Amino acid sequence: MPRDVIELDLEEEADRLGDRLDSIAEAEVAGEITSTEAKQLAGEVEQQMFALEEALDEYGPDATWSIRAFTPGEKAELTGLISRAKDQAERAGRDVDVEAMLDNYWAGAGLVEAPFLDAGAELQDRIAAVRDTPSPYLAEWISNRVTEENTLGNGHRKSYSERVAAKKGDAPDEPTSDEPS
Repeated sequence: MPRDVIELDLEEEADRLGDRLDSIAEAEVAGEITSTEAKQLAGEVEQQMFALEEALDEYGPDATWSIRAFTPGEKAELTGLISRAKDQAERAGRDVDVEAMLDNYWAGAGLVEAPFLDAGAELQDRIAAVRDTPSPYLAEWISNRVTEENTLGNGHRKSYSERVAAKKGDAPDEPTSDEPS
């Protein structure tokens, strides 16, 4: 059975990315991360934020965008499709950016509605639409949002990265669930 559909407001999502940029800037100024790390993190976030702004300009603020989490069966099907695509690319001797390919598959699998997507599109059609239509940074953002919806986090237990940070003495002992780890 499919999971609940999450409606996305691109204006709010762009603001959320802006807040993330503020957090990165604060961490750099506080010396928590190096300037190089901050620039790398900020560059990725900025590209996604600009892609959202471009999508707002192209499709308008009233366009419907929604995603959802996967069932275990859908995740298994998606994993199989990704494996087959990687194998096919290797056999054909093509140089494929695996991260970009994963973004396309993950985003396409979790996308329910988008202005460039046909209503009721099947999995393969959604993946193809993500691969062929939006900017790569919009596809990356969609993939990240789908990942957030597919990542469990109830705030009662610390994630692995939080445990490592606590061992290093860099983080509070309380779990957080504000940002994906």
